[in-house]
Amino acid sequence: MDIASKFRRGLSMVGLALKGSADEDDSTSPTLTSGAGAPTATEPTGSIYVRNNGTVPTSLYRSAGGGTWAPVIPAYALSNEVVGNGAAQNFAHGFGVAPALVVAIPSDLTGGAYTVVYGVHTSTNAICTVTTGEKYRVLAIR
Repeated sequence: MDIASKFRRGLSMVGLALKGSADEDDSTSPTLTSGAGAPTATEPTGSIYVRNNGTVPTSLYRSAGGGTWAPVIPAYALSNEVVGNGAAQNFAHGFGVAPALVVAIPSDLTGGAYTVVYGVHTSTNAICTVTTGEKYRVLAIR
């Protein structure tokens, strides 16, 4: 991490806002805030919010302006080891939206090569069909 990043991080810990220039109006400057729960305040575009109660996988958000916030660090879900049965299997991820990426990760290759067919993922489940008898885990990333 470069020195400027360390300095900004230190300033954020004491609640100081970051500005693009010295004469920029405070009301339009991006802010760096923290709190429990999801961000709800309307902050200037580029603002950062750190969720500090740790109840969800994603705890860093950025403001797109107008009260809209988006996660900065993607959330992920990793399944327990499963055995393929040759049919579509559902894996709950808890995102509330379809995952951006789903990967079936082999956990035992003693059975040789295996085939994965990905289904149409939903806001509640990642869907994979894996060769019967092959062990794997599913990684879903929001």
